[in-house]
Amino acid sequence: MNHPSNPETNPSPSALRRIWQGLKAYLTDWRNLLGHALLGVVFVVVAVWAPITLWLKLIIIAVLITFNVLRMRIKNQKKSAKEGAAE
Repeated sequence: MNHPSNPETNPSPSALRRIWQGLKAYLTDWRNLLGHALLGVVFVVVAVWAPITLWLKLIIIAVLITFNVLRMRIKNQKKSAKEGAAE
């Protein structure tokens, strides 16, 4: 009944913590919320006049998330560079 835990298949608590912190930062950034809200409105408007396939919607959402994550990373790098230069 007891299955031995395999460290290769069980993510470490620190990895889960990093994922949670990244997800929390992503979901609390107002630019990300604005982008997803505007995309939702666009999808509703487009769906009324020209329905688009689910795959196209998923691709657009994936691209939006990718651009937002890249934007957040660049922002953090610039912030770290400024703090490093100020010291």
